[in-house]
Amino acid sequence: MRFRKLLLFLALLPPPAYGQELFGAIAYSATKQKHGWANNYSSRNAAEEAALAFCRKSAGDCRRVLWFRNACGALVTGPEGHGADWAKSQTAAVNKALKACATKSAGCAVTLSFCTGKSAGP
Repeated sequence: MRFRKLLLFLALLPPPAYGQELFGAIAYSATKQKHGWANNYSSRNAAEEAALAFCRKSAGDCRRVLWFRNACGALVTGPEGHGADWAKSQTAAVNKALKACATKSAGCAVTLSFCTGKSAGP
């Protein structure tokens, strides 16, 4: 059953568009500590709206915290705050988000990180 749900989820994702820019986005609810994400969308707006819709399934106060194009993004959360950032590599995005979170909270941990299909990768 889990495998079928995963396949259904993957089928609903937009297909990679190799001839165009690819956008990713992250939305986050600080009060509920819920997040949503979107990857490989053809526009910033489409990616942000999809991330918000995904997040709002779990929390009504989600906000856009990050968008990126042909790159990687990361969301890092801690008890008193969060950090989100992007870079050309996943490792660099995580490190930047960790630094941003550390200015607000101790005990920050990676919540989410991913790259678009047109990025430098890990």
